[in-house]
Amino acid sequence: MVLKQISVFLPNTPGQLANFFEFLMSNKIYIRSLTVAETEDYGLLLLLVKPYEKCIELLEDKDYLHSVTEVIAVKLTDNITQLYNIAKTLGNHEVNIEYMYTFAENSSEISTMTVLRLDDNEKGVNVLQEHGFEVMEEDK
Repeated sequence: MVLKQISVFLPNTPGQLANFFEFLMSNKIYIRSLTVAETEDYGLLLLLVKPYEKCIELLEDKDYLHSVTEVIAVKLTDNITQLYNIAKTLGNHEVNIEYMYTFAENSSEISTMTVLRLDDNEKGVNVLQEHGFEVMEEDK
């Protein structure tokens, strides 16, 4: 139930994102989710991609500075109510949300997910499933 999120550090200069997206596109890497944060010198991309293993190999071959973080993703049916319920459920069980973001995945039907980095993924997955939340499984 744990997903591998790739963090990529890019120089914060014009054209870097376009070049990176072209690199992914030309290598047939599908972006499932993306969020971009900035610092003064670098852009930080948080990505869920398919196929993950191929993407990691390509990043290493091209010397992209990157790291991998384990996260979980939970399907949302009612955005604000479910976000509240997820946060409340995890908090009540002493699981800390370190950060989160949402995305919509277009598969056979569009579904909205929230990605969570927790201080204890295993406990968080168990708690959420016990309370009826649908935790996304990693594509193989």
